[in-house]
Amino acid sequence: MKIILNGDAVELERAYTISELITKYDMKKETVVVELNGDLPDKATYDDTFTKEGDKIELIRFVGGG
Repeated sequence: MKIILNGDAVELERAYTISELITKYDMKKETVVVELNGDLPDKATYDDTFTKEGDKIELIRFVGGG
């Protein structure tokens, strides 16, 4: 399955939930905002929303600092 992840074409061996995708890329749900095909899904749906062929996903990590 091919998706666009953060602007790059990525080949996934299967459909992943958003939560699984966040974990796969060593991120934490608490510090990531997800954009899925131009929408911002609610974090409560991350465990039930699966990737599909051609999805455009942005994983945006917040980093604190001063």
